Amino acid sequence: MLNFNDGRRRFLITTGLSLGACIAHNRAWAAELPFESPLAALKLEWTNQLKWVNVVDVTHLPGEGIEEKLTAAQSLLSVKGGGVAYFPAGTYSFKDSIKLLDGIVLRGVDPSPVKSAQNDNYGLLTKFEFPKYEFAPEGDGTPILKAFKGIYLADPAGASNVGVVNIDINRGHIHLNDDGTEAHKAGRNRIVFGCVLRNAAGADASIPNLKLNQKGWQRFTARHHAAIDVCADANLLIANNRLPKSGDDNFMMNGYVIQDTKKKETTIDGIVFDYDNRPGMYVNHYNIGGPGGQGPDGTPETHPHGFRKGIVIRDNYIFNTGRLGIGFCGDGVQCLNNMIRIPDDIWRPTVTGTILTTGSATNDNRAVEMRGWRWLVDGNDFQVHRNWAFEKKHKINDGEGLMHEDHANSTIKDSILTNNRGNTYLSLYKTAGIDGLHIEGNDIRLGDGRQVSANSIAIFVSADRTKERFPIKGVSIIKNTVAVGGILISGDPSEKNEVKGNKNAGVGTVPLILKADAGVADNTGFEIKK
Repeated sequence: MLNFNDGRRRFLITTGLSLGACIAHNRAWAAELPFESPLAALKLEWTNQLKWVNVVDVTHLPGEGIEEKLTAAQSLLSVKGGGVAYFPAGTYSFKDSIKLLDGIVLRGVDPSPVKSAQNDNYGLLTKFEFPKYEFAPEGDGTPILKAFKGIYLADPAGASNVGVVNIDINRGHIHLNDDGTEAHKAGRNRIVFGCVLRNAAGADASIPNLKLNQKGWQRFTARHHAAIDVCADANLLIANNRLPKSGDDNFMMNGYVIQDTKKKETTIDGIVFDYDNRPGMYVNHYNIGGPGGQGPDGTPETHPHGFRKGIVIRDNYIFNTGRLGIGFCGDGVQCLNNMIRIPDDIWRPTVTGTILTTGSATNDNRAVEMRGWRWLVDGNDFQVHRNWAFEKKHKINDGEGLMHEDHANSTIKDSILTNNRGNTYLSLYKTAGIDGLHIEGNDIRLGDGRQVSANSIAIFVSADRTKERFPIKGVSIIKNTVAVGGILISGDPSEKNEVKGNKNAGVGTVPLILKADAGVADNTGFEIKK
């Protein structure tokens, strides 16, 4: 144990001959280790509960390979009540998934000189490599279990003060989940910060579907397997991470057995296992209400796990070819300054792996999906496009920008949607009630990615369900800029709503559809409709 001379107690843990003999090789080496919190600038008090000052250099521990060395590091840190398993610059190959113990943070070298993950030049010197999936189009193919590894928790129900910091991960995901029970037990104080993830998909366990006569080697990207998936009982930070375009691991399958839209068996070529056709980030992402447009709605009493506090998602860069960029659920979630990109001109012949697409199919292409109460969604930058259906004549459904919908959700309560920029619409859709919603300073210029409604709406705010009207109260839609699409506000009864100072930057006029009482003033380039 080494006590530094700067007046603060900083502990360096390392081993020489045995785990019981903790010594420092020399002070020069010790000075290279990170003892400071990388999160200080965010000013989140709870992050100080992680034991940043307990640091062990994994490479200096005994073991035949990096996996044995990491096991030794975690054991040693656990004796000290947790700490940082530090990986110096280099590439580390893991054969299997990593299981984090309570109190352990995996940390790589701090990025320099580029520190923002949204910068294309962002790079990291500490790299993890997990096994590559070697596709084999014969027999039963390569077993899924040979690849698709990641970083998990040894005790999802209880592990706290855990995370991954400043590590470039190839072919691995980060899943710090709950215990998988109806109670959704999870520890607290969980972080993923400054990481880069490529080829971070999973394989759908239901493919091949032998009942449909699919071939044993067929594979399909798991639809709900996010690259980063973290749950916490309280206090969760996902920040400054980068999910770039994956690269060369995608593989194409010819002779793929599938059903056509009439459920007739057919065989087609060109089905791609696409590592970027997956959710980017699930952050405490739960279903907290009934399915469809008729509820019931989640509340802290019915779904307490869906209203957890202390969740921050910020400054991330996410590239998807399909699916959801960020999905969150909680009470008071902050989703700030993220950049989401879903490109145009992607052919999606199937979204399930079992049936061909038509224009009515859905691949859930959207930037952010909000669930819960009192969220703040501010400063996000998104470009979202829909995918082409099988026949390449129509694009499939969805294509929203920022969305809080009634499906598997709560009502909207005291939430804020401000200063976001994007090419596709804001959708507060069939919410079954709104009590407090502030929408200001957003710049929405509809492009090819939009799902155009009958009235081409850029800001869609509706408390109503499909067959029933619901109250809308305290909604302010002010000083937003739109082009091509208009604004809709709907609900009954309605009170204390306002639509003021909005601007249409396009040619001509766009509709301002009032299906709720609201004060209307100083809007430019709108035609009021009721």
